[in-house]
Amino acid sequence: MTITAIKIITCVFVFLIGSAIGSFLNVVIYRTPLKQSIIREPSHCFSCGNRLKWYDMFPIFSWLILRGKCRFCGSRISPRYMVMEALCAVSYLGAYLVYGFSWEFAVACVLFAVLIVLSGIDIDHFEIPYWCSITVAVLGIAAFFIPWGASLAAPWYERLISLGVVAVMFVILVLIGGMGGGDLQLMVGASLLLGYRIFPALFIGIVLGAVYGITKKIRDHRAELELTEKIRQIALDWYQEQLDADVGYVLAGRDDVIVGTITGGKPDIEWEFLDENAWKGIPDKSSLSRAIREQITTEREGAFRITIKEDQITRVKYSRRMVFGPFLAIGIATSFLFGSQIVNWYVGLMNLS
Repeated sequence: MTITAIKIITCVFVFLIGSAIGSFLNVVIYRTPLKQSIIREPSHCFSCGNRLKWYDMFPIFSWLILRGKCRFCGSRISPRYMVMEALCAVSYLGAYLVYGFSWEFAVACVLFAVLIVLSGIDIDHFEIPYWCSITVAVLGIAAFFIPWGASLAAPWYERLISLGVVAVMFVILVLIGGMGGGDLQLMVGASLLLGYRIFPALFIGIVLGAVYGITKKIRDHRAELELTEKIRQIALDWYQEQLDADVGYVLAGRDDVIVGTITGGKPDIEWEFLDENAWKGIPDKSSLSRAIREQITTEREGAFRITIKEDQITRVKYSRRMVFGPFLAIGIATSFLFGSQIVNWYVGLMNLS
């Protein structure tokens, strides 16, 4: 058998293994946020409950053969299952083509699996699980002791400097509301793993996230305005009741902000942020919370702010949430595979100028 034939067979094998792992990652993405076992409970159709056979779960191809429908009840199966399987297969194949069977390939298999899981959960639940960030951080710590090849070798101080720079940048972004704490934890862990290659990852993630954010903002503009007006009317009616009762309103010369969120379709007001010194008496918190829960029923994820000054509601703002985890994950994966080449290209470009 020729070397070329062996290479092709190996690539097919890596692709199939990657797709099988991707199938398992779909289970992890769906079940772990629901606190369900990823091992004991057999795979089944979520519509009819029938247990799936092995040929119903053959990665990628079963979805294509069944045309995205359950074999038993005909209910639609999301194409995302196939996409995740294909994504894992392609990423594993890419890691093999770049690094062959090596320490780098082994780390890539773990890293890419974690990045796929956190991306799926972030898309569904707008959060990056702690265990995903911790796993990336553990890989980063292990990177101090792994005998990397020349393309990924980096002195310990370079990794620590990268960690410090990234931590400061992301703390600022988190404080101004640009990103969440899960994004910070992920990038801090990744900086230990990648060293200076974290900066191409950061650039790629922020650019992709910005493009997505701008596009989403334009698309959601009308819906956000409608929700803002609906919340404004609820707040106006509620605050007028407070004024009529002559208790539970903002004092003259003072102002305050009521902060609320919608998580998983459930609105909630974060009353702990209320400045009670700015109010006369205690506002009827349960009344406003109940009105918002009863009237805001179709929105999935978002946040709102109700600004009150004296006897007026001066501003109401509602914004839908956006995810950054998947874009940061793309940046991390790209930099793990090609970060050194990107940095060298950029340095060469600067030298030419």
